[in-house]
Amino acid sequence: MELETVDWAALEHAYGNASDVPEMLRELRSEDPDARKRARGGLHASLDHQGVQRGEATLRAIPFLVELLRDPATPERGALARLLAELAVGDTCWFLHNGVHRDHQMQADETARPQHSSQITAKNFATRGFPRLHENRLQLEVGSGLRWIYDAVADGVPAYVAALVGADENLRESIPFLCAFLTTDEAAAAAAPALTALLDDPSERVRASAAIGLSHATKFVPALWDQAFEVLSARWDRELGALERRCLALALVRNERPERTEAVRAYLRDTLAAGVPKVLPDRTFPWFRIDSPPFLFCTTWLGTSADDRPTLRTPALAALAAADHDHDAADLGVWIVKIWGDDREALRALAGATAAWFFSDVGAELDVLGLPRQRAELLAWLDKS
Repeated sequence: MELETVDWAALEHAYGNASDVPEMLRELRSEDPDARKRARGGLHASLDHQGVQRGEATLRAIPFLVELLRDPATPERGALARLLAELAVGDTCWFLHNGVHRDHQMQADETARPQHSSQITAKNFATRGFPRLHENRLQLEVGSGLRWIYDAVADGVPAYVAALVGADENLRESIPFLCAFLTTDEAAAAAAPALTALLDDPSERVRASAAIGLSHATKFVPALWDQAFEVLSARWDRELGALERRCLALALVRNERPERTEAVRAYLRDTLAAGVPKVLPDRTFPWFRIDSPPFLFCTTWLGTSADDRPTLRTPALAALAAADHDHDAADLGVWIVKIWGDDREALRALAGATAAWFFSDVGAELDVLGLPRQRAELLAWLDKS
């Protein structure tokens, strides 16, 4: 298929006329890495604006991106795999625990904040705004434009699997991420054997990504999900590096079988209590939220039975005390208020977590409960109560 066969000038994207899309697609083959990076950023911003604005120009670009990913001569194919994942669902961070399925699961799970945000900083406070899906769910109904986009990416699964032959490490770790969000029966059946094989890849990065990717890709096909769980569970007692251990734990606990994952949940509680030590090798690793305390906490919480969830309070408070990233601290602080409300120990830990107060989110959540929304006021209130 040639780029010229599409009347790009008749299409629109987030910034207007889509006539610049062909040049950005061509730049993905450029010898200049900066040009390739600009092209990927431009395509992401214009064809998937903040995860909520995708249209016909997005749909028409997908076959070309799939062909580029298939071609071994294309540089940095792993980055294209990650871009295709975002085009399929808007923002992958909306679906990092419950996953996504075009018929059975379109609700954002809110375990991780979206990748895009606006920020207003004043003298005494800062506030954030995040893009949200309509009714907090993807609109993938039959006949919808977003379903066509999703299906166009999902139809490429055989090509993505074929591209693994002779692929470099970055593509081998990125294909599981892409396949994780393409969960039709056909896509899951095509991807599962390849992702299972990647669990024995020589690279820890690839094995780690394959663990989470396999748990997502098979979740909505019971027979495949059961097989994946057995394969992943069998790996838990092996000698594993920190990255692979973290990803394997997140893959197993999201299957929500508390009776079979006690050792996994104990590891995750210990990880939270230790302040969530960093394991990410670099920012190109596709599952970049695995070092985020709020994501780790939420995923563990959802994978823990109601009776055992109180055991997460002390580790969560320890993770909050150690969180030095403003976004992470605020996100975790909000969850702690939502779950433990006016618990005095939780509120004292929150009051002592300076980073959690950089944004106004924690104060707004406290205000809902009728509690002081300013840190100094909360400390004074705690001292009196």
